[in-house]
Amino acid sequence: MANKHVSLRPISPESSLYHYTKCAGVQGILKEQAFRATKSDFLNDTNEMQYILSVVQEIFNEIQKTEWRTLLQEYFFQTIYELKKRPYYILSFSTYPDSITLWAEFGDNTGYNLEFQSDRLIQEIELTRKISYHGYVIYSGKEQRKIIRDLLVYGIPQSLDDSFEDIMEKAMRDRNCHLFQKYCNSFQKAIMIYALFFKQEEFAAEKEYRMVFKARDEKEILYREKDGFLLPYIIV
Repeated sequence: MANKHVSLRPISPESSLYHYTKCAGVQGILKEQAFRATKSDFLNDTNEMQYILSVVQEIFNEIQKTEWRTLLQEYFFQTIYELKKRPYYILSFSTYPDSITLWAEFGDNTGYNLEFQSDRLIQEIELTRKISYHGYVIYSGKEQRKIIRDLLVYGIPQSLDDSFEDIMEKAMRDRNCHLFQKYCNSFQKAIMIYALFFKQEEFAAEKEYRMVFKARDEKEILYREKDGFLLPYIIV
């Protein structure tokens, strides 16, 4: 499910991926021969799927023409609504074998860290289920801003054989013009994918690597209890 505007860094073959979990998690993985991928807006950091919106806003603020910035911000608020409807499920690993941060989260007195060979794990998973996207989580604010800026000003306009300036001028004359709609749709789709891989720099110690899946249908969505809440997940 590739997107030509999105570039994620894949892990190198034969590298190790580590899955930190509690004792019950180990038992479940061994018994079911499977992982549980959690719905993206029910992760431990409940705000992370919205985090990318603040990065996008920073790039909008760099645009000098107020009318262009206003027009893009109107679209920006539509994206917030779309992000909340996302149907993605996330399976998280770390590339760090001994993370104090992750031991603190999953350790207690019965924490475990399962090691997998990355290429073998990905191949095994894809025998039964398509991985929609996988890659390293991006923590650097500087890198995140460059990705969004390049996407907005260069990448998408070039794919439409036009310039950012021309697209915005045409949109000011007619915001319903076909070119601007295509530009907005491409931007939104890319943002919704990058939202899955952008996190605040304070989480960098986790060195997270993510696999992203889509539910095949509503029947395979299950629920588990955590801290009094029901968390949707799918079996991988």
